[in-house]
Amino acid sequence: MWVSKVNEMIGSSPTSFESAAEAVLVRANRTLRGITGIEVVEKKIKIEAGAIAEYRVRLRLSFDMAPRTESHW
Repeated sequence: MWVSKVNEMIGSSPTSFESAAEAVLVRANRTLRGITGIEVVEKKIKIEAGAIAEYRVRLRLSFDMAPRTESHW
């Protein structure tokens, strides 16, 4: 049996939503293994002085958990 887990992460970029999502994926790959999918949950834009200052995305990352090889009991 295989089990998947879901984590939500938020990323930002001064250039685009895509760049913000890429930043999340790069960071997530440092600590999570086996990422199998990403769902964009929310997009926001921060405005300062009447101009776009930052693109923000909230992503839901799905990843497989390694199968249990030994019992904790």
